[in-house]
Amino acid sequence: MQRGTKAWPVGSLALGALALVGCSSHNWTNEHPGVAARARADPAGFVAPALEHWEGLQGLAGSYSMRVAKGIGRGSADLAIAVRRPADLDIVVLAPTGAIEAVLRVNEREVGLSFREDRVVYRGPSSGAAFERALGFDLSAGDVAAVLLGYGIADDQRADAAVTWDADARRIRLESRSGTRAWLHPVTQRFDRMVRGGPGRPDGTVTATISAWLPQPPIPDALRLEVEPDGYGIELRLNGQPTVNPDFPLDFFDLQVPAGFEVRPLSELAAEGGLFRRSAPRDSE
Repeated sequence: MQRGTKAWPVGSLALGALALVGCSSHNWTNEHPGVAARARADPAGFVAPALEHWEGLQGLAGSYSMRVAKGIGRGSADLAIAVRRPADLDIVVLAPTGAIEAVLRVNEREVGLSFREDRVVYRGPSSGAAFERALGFDLSAGDVAAVLLGYGIADDQRADAAVTWDADARRIRLESRSGTRAWLHPVTQRFDRMVRGGPGRPDGTVTATISAWLPQPPIPDALRLEVEPDGYGIELRLNGQPTVNPDFPLDFFDLQVPAGFEVRPLSELAAEGGLFRRSAPRDSE
């Protein structure tokens, strides 16, 4: 994967004051009563200052390890991921030998998913639920960018999001009209949970929980996806330091059809369940 070297803006690195002892504890409201009182009284007042930490973060390229579990089935793989706001994404699934097994790519025009073993590229317009079908569960490309870059809720969903204090979660909750919810910790000023979907949705619910962060810049270092009702658990962890705000070539996120590959409509992926459901381990007999 080609990577750039553009520097991270220095002003966006001032996050040391956010790493307060005990702030991730469920008792943080007792440890920081003043912050808790302000969050209850004016939750919306926390959102804009928190999002300032992510304004300069427009993309990254990095190596990730992935562990997938369903029931007693287990599997793992290494991924090379490149993401650019608002919704450009490139995920390369690697075999233990380092060979490319699959590539999922999305841009504003189209979505493509290729499997090297089958020598097939599934291709279709980037509209409706095309990316969700290619990925295998209900996350839009904008949702994935928001989770990987740590800013909680997709750029195009933020303007109309309702902001409230969630007493049960002890977090500030943002909920978009499309049904995406994100929770902001008032002390750390980080979005540590996102949920897409819910009751009544045929494609179920996806919950993303961020368990570890890089200190600077504020990028998730480890996160877990729970996919229900299917029972999948997907853990992602960064391997090393990512390249922040790389200078992606103009055609980096364009679809490519390797020589000798058959092109099929993206709609055919519905029968196989997309990238992650197709490759996830099955329960043992």
